[in-house]
Amino acid sequence: MEYRWTTFHEIKEKSNRLNFFVSTSVISMNVFYYLSMNGKLPMFLAILSVYPLGLQAQGIDDVITSLKAINHFDAEVDYSVLMSLQDDVDYTLRLRSWEAPTDTLAPCDYLIDWKVATPDGESSGFSAYYDGNVYNFRGDRLLEYHYDRDKNPFQSRGTGAASLPGVQRRAQFAELLPQFIAEQFDEIKSNPDYRYILHTDTVINGHKCIALDGSMTMSDHVLKEFLYVFDQSGMPVMVNHENNPGALAEQSITATYTYSPDIVVEESVNEDILRELYPEIFDRYRESNFAIENLPGQRLPGFALPTTTGERYSRMLGDKFRCPTIIVLLDSKGAFSDATVKAVRSAVDNLPFNSDVIWAFIGNNVDDIETIVPQIRVGEHLLMSAKPLARDCGVASYPTIIVCRADGTVADIVLGYNNDLSSVVIQKAADAVK
Repeated sequence: MEYRWTTFHEIKEKSNRLNFFVSTSVISMNVFYYLSMNGKLPMFLAILSVYPLGLQAQGIDDVITSLKAINHFDAEVDYSVLMSLQDDVDYTLRLRSWEAPTDTLAPCDYLIDWKVATPDGESSGFSAYYDGNVYNFRGDRLLEYHYDRDKNPFQSRGTGAASLPGVQRRAQFAELLPQFIAEQFDEIKSNPDYRYILHTDTVINGHKCIALDGSMTMSDHVLKEFLYVFDQSGMPVMVNHENNPGALAEQSITATYTYSPDIVVEESVNEDILRELYPEIFDRYRESNFAIENLPGQRLPGFALPTTTGERYSRMLGDKFRCPTIIVLLDSKGAFSDATVKAVRSAVDNLPFNSDVIWAFIGNNVDDIETIVPQIRVGEHLLMSAKPLARDCGVASYPTIIVCRADGTVADIVLGYNNDLSSVVIQKAADAVK
């Protein structure tokens, strides 16, 4: 069988002249070779030679409609990335989605689980979206976005090729969900940079399938070649993308879908379900709902806050400190802020080891802050606008003192001011280095 690329317009011209559609296989040789030699989808592709134009005319719009109409989707996916300049990467995915007909932010609710082998062991994570709520866990960090609290992350930015979709649309692997594939097909159908052919009666491994393949070209340069295969019910079977074909940085991505015959239709995802599925992740890594009493033993949440001199102090979850560090959260209008600063400095002066101090004021009035801390000493940092840090630590009143070990974990806390504060800080800081 001959394998060649044919543009959609060439096929259209032939069908207009002959009044029927002659289908030839246009699966690119590199895709077919990869699938055959790597065992991802051993396949023999036989396409019926002649069928009426009407079957093609119903074409891509029917596929799009079918994909958008899927109520509940559940599949295991083998996802492989082959790169000419780097080692191959193989992910195992579970993709689930639910219809969300009234949602204007995303075409569906979804839950995506992934895992991948790394030199340091298996790494895993998940992404979820429902009703204006996004959760993403990767690398020991759980990020959340909630539309009712902050709409900005959900808005698209930029235009054209430089556009960046909202957080709910850029979760890794979301493009493999049928509802997102439908949106990609809408773009392929309407964008003149794409050329495609839809095969409505293809046979793969003895099963009738539907296949769409084509390419994206800009300035006479082929940026991408793609192939989508569906079973007769419209469910995805395989997706292949060849990015920068023929270039030194060529990349081949292949996803093959497997469906269990025993799939049970589940209710759509929500926070209660996520907490039930991932209790350890929410207990250990959630940055927006720490109770201050539960903070000891946990890693201090990451933060990035401005200094009073216009710089920025940043640390990620899990980052280490130079030495044991005392974080003092203060309200510049609080009655005990001056006394707290004096007590903590007295404690640090009497410690038998070096200890840094981070003064973190929740307000942003530099004059008020520098009235309380006119100058910083060696080992001190003066930060403002610290409400996000206070929220992530579960702080409800001020002053609050968080004593951290050098490894970035919280050793202890001190709530409020008392006349023995200096002695209390000395004791808790000393306990932190035992």
